[in-house]
Amino acid sequence: MRRKELLHRGLALALVLSSLSAGAQEGSPLQRGFDLERLELNPGAEGSLLVGLGELLPKGRFRATVLAHYAHNPLLFVDSGRELAVVGSRATAHLAAAYAPLDWLQVGLQVPLVAFQGGNTLLMQEKNIAAPASQALATPRVSGRFGLLRQDVQGGVDLAVELGVGLPLGSRDAFSRDGDSLRFSPKVMVGRHFGFVRAGAEIGYERRPRLLLTERTGDLEDEVGEELRVGLALATTGRRMRWEFNVRGMVPLTNQPTSVELLPGGRYLVNSSLELFGLVGIGVGSAPGTPLFRLMVGGAFGQVTPPRGPGESSVMCEMGLPPEVKVVECPDLDEDMDGVRNGDDKCPLVAGDVARQGCSAQDTDGDGIEDMLDGCPLEPGPAARQGCPIPDQDGDEVPDEIDSCPNDPGPADNRGCPIRDTDGDGIDNDKDECPNEPGPPERNGCPESDSDKDGVPNRVDSCANEPGDAKNLGCPLHVLPLVELRPDRLVVMGKVFFEPSQARVQSRSYELLDWVAKVINEHPEIPSVVVGAHTDDRGFPDANRRLSQGRAEAVRQYLITKGVEPGRLQSVGFGQDRPIDSNATSNGRENNRRVEFLLVVPEKEKTGTPRR
Repeated sequence: MRRKELLHRGLALALVLSSLSAGAQEGSPLQRGFDLERLELNPGAEGSLLVGLGELLPKGRFRATVLAHYAHNPLLFVDSGRELAVVGSRATAHLAAAYAPLDWLQVGLQVPLVAFQGGNTLLMQEKNIAAPASQALATPRVSGRFGLLRQDVQGGVDLAVELGVGLPLGSRDAFSRDGDSLRFSPKVMVGRHFGFVRAGAEIGYERRPRLLLTERTGDLEDEVGEELRVGLALATTGRRMRWEFNVRGMVPLTNQPTSVELLPGGRYLVNSSLELFGLVGIGVGSAPGTPLFRLMVGGAFGQVTPPRGPGESSVMCEMGLPPEVKVVECPDLDEDMDGVRNGDDKCPLVAGDVARQGCSAQDTDGDGIEDMLDGCPLEPGPAARQGCPIPDQDGDEVPDEIDSCPNDPGPADNRGCPIRDTDGDGIDNDKDECPNEPGPPERNGCPESDSDKDGVPNRVDSCANEPGDAKNLGCPLHVLPLVELRPDRLVVMGKVFFEPSQARVQSRSYELLDWVAKVINEHPEIPSVVVGAHTDDRGFPDANRRLSQGRAEAVRQYLITKGVEPGRLQSVGFGQDRPIDSNATSNGRENNRRVEFLLVVPEKEKTGTPRR
């Protein structure tokens, strides 16, 4: 059936009859009001003016749009072969704004206003059709768009969802309102950049009241109601003058006709805060609100310069950017006019050869390496470093990469560091207590003491006054040493025995204690020795502690009788508090009943805490 025969035959009757003529005719219109307008803007307009491509405004940006719109024959009625334009001409103004408070959120507002509309007045009077109101507020719409995915240099797509809400504030008499409830319009939109072209689609669900236009006998039953709205868009990018082609269609979910509109247009960026645009549209189909054609012109204000997308040139490339900025922002341009795009040009500000990737056969730094092959074209350097100089911050001719002291000059044989170890013992002079005599780190750089000159340092020599063998703890081979010197203690090769449950030392332990006294007396560098006595867990803890204290004191007194200065000895009874074996067995208890000789570390002596 022809378009004019399908366009809303019953629609006119739903809005035609006045209250006086309604009682005189057969049948009567069921409803008068519905929203005729199908034009919907994309408030952010990052990709397309009419179709969302999954994009959002950058965070903090604002855009306001003013659009003047003319629609021809958006509402027709055909009766007995005669065409009746109920709304033959309709002029509207659309105000829209968008703002992005967050990276993933954009809020929008659209307010359509009917400035003028009219139809075939004579035929309408003949048919007793009430003329629509000429000026009125249409259905305002607020929306929230949520970004889910964003395309980056690695790929991907822009994906967003949106929830729009139409407010029931329009006029029924002007075909500008759908009932008295909110009109919900959820959408899903996706888009992608393809170099200088952007493409995408959106699909949305329009929830609106179902309205049967007429039930008069013999007339076609037309209605409006819920529907799916689909949009496709293809747009150019990266230029002040951009073009786009939009396709918007409707798939009905009730008994109403379909429609499709083709909407090409162009937009021009006057400056970073002003954009002008115009679109035309051709309608195909018979759904209410689909005109024969549309004309739209308008402008946008605010932060209207689109950001540079992946693989795109910046729109600002045509607006007087400095050359060095154009090289980065405008990869599709050829700043030096040598036939090589900025994005591929190794020398983007100097004309060169295509074969040399935009560089000429120049050697600016004179190091014998062409600039296009020179990693540092302004600084001479060897070919092994791709023309870059060898970094040497301290100028000592030792490259920083092997210079252990890159900020202080020093000879190469000292790894580029200044000579700070006079005696060559590996300890810097500022830490060496004997900077002119080599010594080990444990003696802070001072030489080892070896009283008997047997090659065994006093610190590990159990016979410091008799030459001996290192294998025998520094003692002569015919002597069996009973004490070993360690950094934190004297290790005895035996056990100190006491009378049972007493603090008296048995005579069989005298030889072992004589060795302890000998070692302490031969090593005056040992500042203090803690005699620590321990018990097993049999008995009461307090009694064990008193017993251990008495035994420690007994050993101390014995060592004093052997010539050890009293000030170099401390006695501590630990009782059963520090076992080294299990008290569940006789062997374990025997091991826990022991006497230890702990060396006090000089720097810890002030706190009275021996190192164990």
